Amino acid sequence: MRLTVQRSIPFPRISLSRLINYLMYIKDNGMANVNDLKGSGLDFGKGKGDITRFFEKLGIVNVQDNTVSLTSRGEELVNSIREHGIIAFHEYLASELPQYRLLIEVLRDLGKAKEDDVLVELNKRIASESPAAWVNKVALRSMLGLLQDLGVLIRVNGAIAYVNDGFTDPLECLSRVSVQVNGQYLVGVRELGNCLGKIINPSSLAECGTLITAPDNTLLRFSSMECVARLLRTYQVNVI
Repeated sequence: MRLTVQRSIPFPRISLSRLINYLMYIKDNGMANVNDLKGSGLDFGKGKGDITRFFEKLGIVNVQDNTVSLTSRGEELVNSIREHGIIAFHEYLASELPQYRLLIEVLRDLGKAKEDDVLVELNKRIASESPAAWVNKVALRSMLGLLQDLGVLIRVNGAIAYVNDGFTDPLECLSRVSVQVNGQYLVGVRELGNCLGKIINPSSLAECGTLITAPDNTLLRFSSMECVARLLRTYQVNVI
């Protein structure tokens, strides 16, 4: 069932990792109280909480007597995220939310544009599907934030530039090609680039660890996978 375009489904202004952490917490614990979710920082806002309300309208969670649990569709989504990475969440949103799908189409067609131009074009396309609906700047920026976390777009000199939506999750690649040594991780930059399908400038990763020059390769020793993944997602890493 696809949801129609409507303003009653606001996008929480929150990072992709926080949305995923929320889903994983519910999955691992079976259920959770809405107040406990907010108290632990997994949700925020009035009433049920903004993230809970968002996922409930997407058919991902069910709320009964302030207790949150995954629906059958939510269970399938989380299992898919664990198997295939965050691309599964991206595909779910594109399937269920026309405004999200239309935004991707706008970004792909424009290539590079100012935020206001993206908003104008997006609302034109939304109007063609549902004349009474539109997206405001807050919702647009929330969707753009998710797409930036996913690596679908980057911001360049005040403009939004479409990259692609056929990406590999950086955390998935880091988990696959890194090894643990004395409590830290070690990864070959060449192997990481092969996994992601791009050539990486090693100096772009220096913020998150120590670069080690080796024959025919450069290694990165680091402590936080999330730090390296953030660079890969947000800045797309300098490509040679």
